[in-house]
Amino acid sequence: MVTMNRILIVDDHAQFRDAVREFLSHEPDFEIVGEAGNVRDAIRSVGMLSPHLVLTDLAMPDAHGIEAVTEIKRHYPNVKIVVLSSHQENEYKHLCREAGAAGYIVKDAVYEELCDGIRTALRGKPHPGAKARDEMLSNYAYAPAASKKHRGYSIH
Repeated sequence: MVTMNRILIVDDHAQFRDAVREFLSHEPDFEIVGEAGNVRDAIRSVGMLSPHLVLTDLAMPDAHGIEAVTEIKRHYPNVKIVVLSSHQENEYKHLCREAGAAGYIVKDAVYEELCDGIRTALRGKPHPGAKARDEMLSNYAYAPAASKKHRGYSIH
């Protein structure tokens, strides 16, 4: 029997929520339990619907999405949160991670990355998203050899 992972989708654009719901509804282990279009409704929905994971945008009409992450984690520490945002700047990724998000995925990510990010977060592991991971690897690949050795890595 497949374990159903309960997901709440939070985004201020109804058409985007509909598209995400449509994509994720084809996954046998995902159950979309609700949607919210602002931070206030998101926090209330978490309490009413008991999702395992909240998939949220950062740009919201009533507050910044990082506030949603902070408040949800404060009231519901076991709920996993994955940020799905159009912001690609590392500053946002860092702030979300500090607020308690388990993952950060850029909205132009491919479908497989979104599903992988959700499943990784549900397992309790951090998921930086493919773009962030590629950027980290790229930065590492071009780092001076001395700094690679200093970190204990060996590259041949």
